[in-house]
Amino acid sequence: MRMSVQPGVVNLSEAEQLQAHHTGLLGKPASDSATRRTLAALDERTLKRIAKAWARARRHVWQLLRLRPGGSPG
Repeated sequence: MRMSVQPGVVNLSEAEQLQAHHTGLLGKPASDSATRRTLAALDERTLKRIAKAWARARRHVWQLLRLRPGGSPG
């Protein structure tokens, strides 16, 4: 299964790494089987809505970075 719900995440292994990175913020990550069931249940409309939300969030972050004195920190 190859899908990209989040930019850069194209498989369950990468999703697991992302979950581990955010454990302090989001708590214990879901099990592999729960993640697979959740991804399998997403229909095309939902995936498009997720992609649209990510695009909106990226635009917002880039706008904030442009307003930051000195621009992007990295």
